[in-house]
Amino acid sequence: MKKHYLSMKLKLTLMFFSTSVFVFIGLGFAIQYLVQSHFYEEDLRLINANRTSIFVLLENEGITSSEIFASLKSRGINIWIANDNGTLTQNTNVIPNDSAFKQSKKINEWTYAGSTFRTLYYPLENENNYTGLLIGINIDHHIEFNKRLKGILIWSISIASLLSFICSFIIVNMGFKPLQYLQDRIKQVQPNKLSIRLSDEHLPNELVELAKIQNQMLDRLELGFERLSDFSSDIAHELKTPLSNIMTQTHVTLSQPRTPHEYQEILSSNLEELERINKTINDTLYLAKSENDLLLKDNMQLDLEQLFAPIIEYYSIVSEETGVTIHLSGNGSLWGDKSMIQRVANNLLSNAIRHSAPDSNIQIKIEENHSNIVLSISNIGDKIPDKDLPFIFERFYRADKSRQHSSSTGAGLGLTIVRSIVNLHNGDISVQSEGKKTTFLLTFPL
Repeated sequence: MKKHYLSMKLKLTLMFFSTSVFVFIGLGFAIQYLVQSHFYEEDLRLINANRTSIFVLLENEGITSSEIFASLKSRGINIWIANDNGTLTQNTNVIPNDSAFKQSKKINEWTYAGSTFRTLYYPLENENNYTGLLIGINIDHHIEFNKRLKGILIWSISIASLLSFICSFIIVNMGFKPLQYLQDRIKQVQPNKLSIRLSDEHLPNELVELAKIQNQMLDRLELGFERLSDFSSDIAHELKTPLSNIMTQTHVTLSQPRTPHEYQEILSSNLEELERINKTINDTLYLAKSENDLLLKDNMQLDLEQLFAPIIEYYSIVSEETGVTIHLSGNGSLWGDKSMIQRVANNLLSNAIRHSAPDSNIQIKIEENHSNIVLSISNIGDKIPDKDLPFIFERFYRADKSRQHSSSTGAGLGLTIVRSIVNLHNGDISVQSEGKKTTFLLTFPL
């Protein structure tokens, strides 16, 4: 079952929105805490300030307690004075809790008849038979203010969160416009429109690299399609030519009676063309398997001198007519597939003989160092033009017409197969052509 994930736009919007909500809520709690702390500090300061005044008034014998109580009452200060006989003298009808008469550095908060008070108790000694002083204030107005503040904060946070969600949605959509541009541009890419490229002029820095990578991918795709198109054209040409020859010869042969000898010659000619078709098909299939890692590769230690010996002996016989000689020097061992390395040797030697000047020498050198086996095959003949060197290993590629020989049954796949085998063995192949000397250099890791 396919999983469905939230879009990046929605995820980012929700992330911005959630972050904003947490910030707003945290800010609301901070404001409320600061306000409550402020009220607490003000209440403590007010109680302590009135304590000093009350002590002064109590020590003044010229002022009666009723006058003191009336003065404090007018300022919203509640006072309870405990006498040594256990009675209370107070300027209010509020009856405090027993816990209020416990000495503490912190304000004691308690409720009576729906009203909330903050009090602070001070013990007295030898103060006109008074044992303790309790000073308090009504904080109902603080509580009411906090309720109103809480409501204002809730509504403010709700409205700010909604605005944050809307702004986050708008900002995310604006931020995704470059991606929308990339998406619309990529949608235009079709098999017949591979030349389209992404411009990075209006893209943010984070997307410039993505656009470059996308353009590089399109370059590879365009090159691949071109190669595929050329390959289709080339293989059609390679197969059409021998088939046309067979059909033409067959039609001519059937146009009138022939002698058995003539039929034999025509069948032999047709067989050569069929062998050419068969070789082209086999080479093409081999390349397809090698490029898709479908070739079964054996890994064994190969003595290159022993591997080349029978191949050189065979091609020495083939090259006797043109007077071309083959010389091998050096030795070394390589881990790889025997049949594949033999195919490399056959293709390179066949190519070297085909393009060697008469009475020249083909030089094969094997050199082994601490990390690599280097194999070079050189022949004397026509120079490969510099403009053709980068494409010498491409399928069906011919360096130039002067290097094609009618005796060749190849279709231009031999060097391509050589490169695929070398790459399969983690090696590297290159070609140099200077003057009349052409050298193929193969390097394999030990």
